[in-house]
Amino acid sequence: MSLRRAFTRSLLLVAALPVLATATVLPHAKLKSSLPAAGSTVSAPKELRLTFSEKVELKIAKVTLLRGTEEMAALGDVSADAQTPETVLVPVTKPLVAGSYTVKYRVAGPDGHPMGGSFVFSVK
Repeated sequence: MSLRRAFTRSLLLVAALPVLATATVLPHAKLKSSLPAAGSTVSAPKELRLTFSEKVELKIAKVTLLRGTEEMAALGDVSADAQTPETVLVPVTKPLVAGSYTVKYRVAGPDGHPMGGSFVFSVK
């Protein structure tokens, strides 16, 4: 390999390092835990608590509650826990009757990359 070709490859590698490092430094927000917990059976909750791996952008955060395939209009506005900013609080504004519920969420971390998921819990 010529000296010029080796120099060009080295230069390209050095130029690519910041891009590669940024991709590995910016993890996406992931759900760490929730209350009610996924798969749990609980008394009707007064709020949903979703704790993520990092603080999420509230203006993008959306949480919905489904009973079967029907979306429930039983949730208030999303807010952050004052003590734990990576925890999202969602008040339950109407009593939930016994049955199975699916929580669907869509959030974005500081990097702006959206991610979503869902989990199921039951009310006794």
